[in-house]
This record gives sequence, structure tokens and C-alpha cells, in this order.
Amino acid sequence: MLGLHEGNVKYGGFVVAAIGFLGTRYTVLESIDAQATLVEFLVGQAAFLVLGLGLTVFGIGLAVSSYDETFVNTVATWSVLGTLSMVLVLLLTLTGTGDAERLSTLTRSALVANVIIGGSVGGVLTGIRTAMNKQQRRELSKQADRLTVLNRILRHEVLNKVNVIRGYADLDVDQRRADTSNLQVIQRNADRIDTSISELRAIVGPADEDPVSTRVYPKLRAAITEVRTSYPNANITLEGDASTETRVMADAHLDTAFRHLLENAIVHANVDDPTVSVRVTARRTHVDIDIADEGPGIPENVSAVVEDRELPEYDDPTTGFGLTLVRLLVVDKYDGLISVDSDDDGSCVTVSLARHTEDVLGNDSEYGIPPRILGVTAVAAIASGVAMGATSQVLTGSLAIIGALYGVMNAGVGWVTHIFHSVVFGLLFAVAICHRNPWNAARRPMRSTVLGVLYGVLLWLFAAGVVMPLWLRSVGISASVPTLTVPGLVAHVVWGAIFGSTFGVGVTRRR
Repeated sequence: MLGLHEGNVKYGGFVVAAIGFLGTRYTVLESIDAQATLVEFLVGQAAFLVLGLGLTVFGIGLAVSSYDETFVNTVATWSVLGTLSMVLVLLLTLTGTGDAERLSTLTRSALVANVIIGGSVGGVLTGIRTAMNKQQRRELSKQADRLTVLNRILRHEVLNKVNVIRGYADLDVDQRRADTSNLQVIQRNADRIDTSISELRAIVGPADEDPVSTRVYPKLRAAITEVRTSYPNANITLEGDASTETRVMADAHLDTAFRHLLENAIVHANVDDPTVSVRVTARRTHVDIDIADEGPGIPENVSAVVEDRELPEYDDPTTGFGLTLVRLLVVDKYDGLISVDSDDDGSCVTVSLARHTEDVLGNDSEYGIPPRILGVTAVAAIASGVAMGATSQVLTGSLAIIGALYGVMNAGVGWVTHIFHSVVFGLLFAVAICHRNPWNAARRPMRSTVLGVLYGVLLWLFAAGVVMPLWLRSVGISASVPTLTVPGLVAHVVWGAIFGSTFGVGVTRRR
């Protein structure tokens, strides 16, 4: 789920990518025999090169993904621990090796490279498992909270009201005719039961139901109208341009959360004609809804209900089951934030919800690329990388020059690093599309194809034409700047066309 707890970039992912790249560049590639044939390379050396560069791509994917920072940081931590543990094992092994010749052989062999990359990958796998377990425990905790609130509402809001209705219904018929207030009591309690059942649907609905684009002002107006009916003496004002289409990530129960916050502000005002002001502030990535009153301030035990993660141990409905429901909706379900600012002049509860923005999924996220789109990107990049590599092989005769960028003039290394570059550039394309979606390309495979071709030409001009020759010069290979060739242009156009079309088709096939 996406929300305010996530940043646009998770820097822990770059830690994983750095470990993968540095470990590959300075251990795996250093151990590869440049004179090895393609078969020898594939059989004996390719596996850990693919693992190392794959780890680099995985780290970049984590950095731009929609996974929350806790998940990404957990994976990064275990990746570091896995790498350091293998380095320590190697150091202890080398220190305990008395034979200088055996020591020299061990340090020159691919064992060092393979062990370090293996430790990094093992750490990442452990981190993923640990992060998933933490995520599962959080979901179980949320489910326990929902069941606890369900139990309390059933006891205090439903069963008690049923007993009241039953008591008044058992009164003598003539007495009920003489006193219509009894019928009004029955009606009020029946209405309260109906409201409680509706609120139960909000908190015990499907756990995997994602928030959707929801208009803020209609939900606020509905909540204000309902509260004014129950508290006619309250003065509630709504600040902001109600004609705007401000949208947030929530669901149909958003007005329930607003209603409970308004009721709480009125009840704790402790005056006959309380004043409550509501202000909506739309920011770049989120929307703040401030609900302020002029009362004595919200008691600490009441504000803790919405700010703290744990439910109170006591079973006191006077603190408001509504506030607990607000936290379950806003924080747990919508992945938003709630803050309380209280002093002698009053209090203000601020609800922050992720803002709706048009993106590649129509799922309104500015917080990262969902795993499904990352998978689509990887498949499209690999397919287009293979097609481009085959085209370059036919037109230029070899991809070994790509391997030379990393110090190994070898066709096998050239192919692997070429596919690595393809996936990295594909991820950059996905990031740009998901955040900007130029020409609405993500919803039109043909437009995505055109955009892919243009992107391929841009890579030919800048990456292949300028960056690559400068890189070759830095490793001692003569190259002119810029280096712009017709075969290179053809290969990049092939890459862009296949990548753009595959990406577009994969994205539009919604799950």
C-alpha cells in the first residue's frame, strides 16, 4: 500500500545496489579471464557476474519501488551484514593460511569474488524474508486491533442499545401511546445500531482492499451536515475552495472518519455553542485536513488514541470508539498520518492523506513504482536488450567493447553488462512514465512505443555518443567524442521500439 510513510526514493535500495555493483566490479570482473571462450565463460564465470549485476538492478528497483522504507531498509541492513560476514570469513581464512603460495592462489582465484557476492545475495534473501515477516506481523496486529474494536462496539454500541429497545418495547401499550418520547428513544437507539453496523463494515472489510481516488469536499460536507443535525448549536465552518476537485487516497468511509473527529471536537469543547473550523490544504504530495476547536484542549489519553499505535488497555467508550475507528481508517487503512496540537486555546487534529495524481496505473501514487510494473519493466528491458544486442552483433560484429568498460574485453561479459545497462535504462524510463506519464503514454501502447523510440534515440545521442567514449578513454581505450554511428542509431531504435511496445502492453494489462 502506498502512503505518506513512504518517500519518493528509498535510499536503502541504493545501498544494496552499491554493494552489488562494487562487489561485481572489483571482485567478480577482476577474476574473469578475458581470454576465455564464450562457452567457458557461460559454464564457469557467468553465474556470479549475473548475480552481482542482478543485485545492483534489484537495489535500484527497491529504491524507486512502492515498498515502504522499513521494508527496504531491512533488506539493505541484511545485505550489509551478509557481505561483511563473508568478508570476515575470508579474512579469517586468509589469516589462518600459513603457506604463502596457497595464500596467493586463494586471493587470485574467483573464490573471493564468489563468496562475497554470495554473501550479499544471501543477505538480501534473508532481509526480504525478515521484512515480509515484519510486514505480516504488522498486518496481524492491525487485524487484532480491528477485532478488539469490533468486540467493544458490539458490546457498548449494539448490545446496550438492543437492551434499551427491548426495555421500552416491553412497556405497556397504553403507556407507550401516552408517551411518544419512548418511541423516540427506540428510534434513536435503532438509528445508532444502524450507524454502528455501517462503521463495522469500514473496519472489518477486506484487509487487502486498496484505497482509491476519493473527493475530499463531498465527504467533508456530508460529515458536517450529519454532525449539524445531531448538534444544532454547533458552529462548523469549512475553509477552502469547495469547488475544487481535491482528491486523496481513501474510500467511501472517509466521511465517517471526518464525522467522528467533528463530534469529538464538539463534545470536548465543553460549551453550549462550540465553534469548529475545518480547513483543507492541498500540498504537492498530500492533503492536510485540519479540524480545530476553541475548547480546553484534547486530553492526553484521548489524543493518544489517534496518535499512538497501540489500543488503550482500558475499555472506556467515553474516550470515543470513533477516535479508534479514525485511527484504524486513516493510519492503518489509508496509510495516512494523524497529529494532534493542543493548548489552552483549543486543539487541532490534522489528518494527512496521500494526494491523488494521475500516474501510470491510474492508482494515484507519487511514492514509487509498484512491484508489478517493475516486473513488466525488467521483462521489457531484457527482451529489448537481447534484440538490440543481436542487431549490434550483426552490424558491428561484437559486443565485447561493452565489457571493456569494466576492464574485460570479452564477448560474454559484453553481453551480460549490455543487458544490465538495458534494465537500468528501462527503470529510468519507468520512473519518468510513472511520475509524469507524458502524452498519457502509459495508457496507449502505440504512444508508449513512440516514446520508447525517442528515448532510444536520446540514449544513442548521450549515453552511447558521449558517456561511452569518455568512459572508454578513462580505461585507456582510444575513442572520439562524440561517437555517433548509423549502426548504433539503428540498434538503439530497435531497443526503444521493442521496449516501449512491450512496456506499454504490459502496463495496460491491469491485474
